[in-house]
Amino acid sequence: MQLSGGYDAGYTWLGEKESIYRTVVKFIPVQNERPASLIKLDEPIAVDGVTGELLVLELRYVGSEWKPTETVHVELCDFEPEEKQWQDRRRGKWVESHATYKRV
Repeated sequence: MQLSGGYDAGYTWLGEKESIYRTVVKFIPVQNERPASLIKLDEPIAVDGVTGELLVLELRYVGSEWKPTETVHVELCDFEPEEKQWQDRRRGKWVESHATYKRV
């Protein structure tokens, strides 16, 4: 999966890179009907005082599905999130609201 883009220029959440390529580790529940994907990075990234190597990607728009490309929210975790609904688990740092993923 290729991760790129974002709402703010500079892509801090990508470590200032234009895009990164990673693999989905597993899917976990969220507040919407579609699960979120958990991504493990090759090396940790740091954003606003949080350093972690796990990203939770949640589909951005109501009715969205995991298609070949879509817009997602990005949550940076310095811990492994529990397989519970977002509102019932420890949450990571919200780092991007308009990232794009593309299956490759």
